[in-house]
Amino acid sequence: MSDVRPDIPGAIGSGLMVLLGAGAIYAARDYSDLGAVFPRTVGALLVALGFVYILLVVLGRTRRVVGSDGSALRRTLVAVVMLGWGFALGPLGFLPSGAAAMSALLLIAQHERWSLRTALLYGLSTSAILTGMYFLFKHALQVPLP
Repeated sequence: MSDVRPDIPGAIGSGLMVLLGAGAIYAARDYSDLGAVFPRTVGALLVALGFVYILLVVLGRTRRVVGSDGSALRRTLVAVVMLGWGFALGPLGFLPSGAAAMSALLLIAQHERWSLRTALLYGLSTSAILTGMYFLFKHALQVPLP
């Protein structure tokens, strides 16, 4: 169900994404050519898609969504963990901060009761994902990681 009012909060959020994308492009100016590919690409997508959504709001092509099911607490915790990960990345490094953030996100996302099998599976998959991402960014894309 949607409300007939324009999605002003969505437009504000899109404006913030435009600023974030522009900041990513600006920050990538000091990176190597290959290392700058990822932040420039993501930044350009944030800017372009943010402007598209703002244009759709101005043209009256969007409507505000009324309410959604789910836990507001879980959504808030995910945002807090991601923000914390961003701030911890520099001082702790990619692997320790990534492991802490992924572990916290798994704890937040798990609805059922934890079992030893689930904990082992999540631990192994988290290790594999983090290791793969580290080698992809550090060695293949040559992104400077802390």
